[in-house]
Amino acid sequence: MNKPYFSVIIPTLNEEKYLPILLKALSKQTYRDFEVILVDGKSDDKTVEVLNKYKRKLPQVKLLISDKRNVGYQRNMGGFKAKGKYLIFFDADVNIYPTFMEEVHLVTLKKKIELATTWIEPDSERIEDKILLIMSNIGQEILKVINKQYAGGYNTICTKKLFRELKGYAINHKVSEDHDFAIRAGKINIKIEILQEPKVIWSLRRFRSEGTLSILRKIAFALGHTIIKGPVTHEIFKYPMGGHVHEKRDKKEKYI
Repeated sequence: MNKPYFSVIIPTLNEEKYLPILLKALSKQTYRDFEVILVDGKSDDKTVEVLNKYKRKLPQVKLLISDKRNVGYQRNMGGFKAKGKYLIFFDADVNIYPTFMEEVHLVTLKKKIELATTWIEPDSERIEDKILLIMSNIGQEILKVINKQYAGGYNTICTKKLFRELKGYAINHKVSEDHDFAIRAGKINIKIEILQEPKVIWSLRRFRSEGTLSILRKIAFALGHTIIKGPVTHEIFKYPMGGHVHEKRDKKEKYI
């Protein structure tokens, strides 16, 4: 089997509801030289069965089972097993347009990119959500300008060479392991490329299940902690992984 140009790595935990959206989008890509590596944390639902339904529609598929339910650990499992020249880390609840792979492929051919991410747009038509993510895109650009680069785990693109040089994601971080990855790349003079196109459609399910203000406070607090104090290695608030945590809003959750 030939080595693919891209390896798409997706950590999952109980994602039978959202995963089909991403897998369907991947199956319809105009550029097909990629493999999909799904790293599942022993889901209690039908996540693995969902992947099996799409095996024939995807160019190459690999399933890894993780003993740990940890997003950084699962990304590392996939990253170190990947065969692609470039690794693309997606969260299980994102969506992409059919030309996503083709557009990223063209960019990597034109520019010597080692680390990249893209702008995001919401999975809804609400004007509030659109404004929120426009501000997020601008914020990411500002962070780059002040040399505090950021790449969200929902969509991080890097060379396999860089991933191995950084030894993957830090698995002892409670949150912001994706931000830390970009920061460590910056320390070895790898500047992030922020692509305005193609965009990733980002799921706001956590905002809907927990409340926008609650999530914004958590993001701001984690971002500030990472920039000012360093990695978040102890629990400062609850931010669990998995599709099941968004089924019901926990009204008792408090911001610490």
